[in-house]
Amino acid sequence: MGNFYDEIPTEDLVEWIKEQKMFWVASAPLDRQGSVNVSPKGYDSLEIVSKNAVWYQDMTGSGNETISHMREPGNARLTIMFHAFEGPPRICRLFGRGKVFDRDSPEYNKLLPVGDPRRLPGSRAVIWLDIERVGTSCGYSVPFYDYVKDRDRLKDHYAKLEAVDSAYLETHDCGDCTLAPASIKGGMRAYWQLKNSESVDGLPGIALAGFPPKEWAVRKNRKGVTVAYGHAANQSNWQQAVATLFGGTDRRFELGLVVGIAAGIWIGARGWQSFVPQ
Repeated sequence: MGNFYDEIPTEDLVEWIKEQKMFWVASAPLDRQGSVNVSPKGYDSLEIVSKNAVWYQDMTGSGNETISHMREPGNARLTIMFHAFEGPPRICRLFGRGKVFDRDSPEYNKLLPVGDPRRLPGSRAVIWLDIERVGTSCGYSVPFYDYVKDRDRLKDHYAKLEAVDSAYLETHDCGDCTLAPASIKGGMRAYWQLKNSESVDGLPGIALAGFPPKEWAVRKNRKGVTVAYGHAANQSNWQQAVATLFGGTDRRFELGLVVGIAAGIWIGARGWQSFVPQ
């Protein structure tokens, strides 16, 4: 049977959490029709501040659901889960409220200053969790797995994007920033603008990506219809479908299509013979 606490209850559990090579984070938008998200996290990215607070370094990816949910007004619900892959079975969940500290913000730089070896290529934010409840349980059905090594592919990939930023900053002064503007092709912010402007449910994403998204960025909404950002993101479902079929439309085309459909329905209702000369 599981147990619940107001904080991480023992030093033994603190040390066990630090030993874990992987953990999961879960969050969701306030809208009950929204998408519940669960994300796996790796690297040695989690830090325990106290028995009531932890944070982890959020790495760049093709989505940013957790950031969007933490930024949603009135939301910030976040759960972090750990479980044992070796040794005695154990599951631990940290329930609470999260905060986002974007890269290069004062809060981020305090936790991960420039030059800190913990600051990894592709790092985009710190996710801070104020713990409200801790749950522990057995995990008897969780299988055993042997840890082999971390994957370096993410760090290697985003190191190339950060190299583009570094080359730009060598000839341009932008104060204390460590990234080139989003207009610089191949840099980190350009990638964020393309991929991290919003969640799958349309909530604003990482602040450094900008919102609303740019016209040239595309995504698939939850119904699987590919739509363009910007103007098309504000279209109704049928407008989006038309835009997908015809490769983008403008207001005049949409108006003409509506008039044509309405005229066809009206003529059909009256009978086409009524309009043929006798």
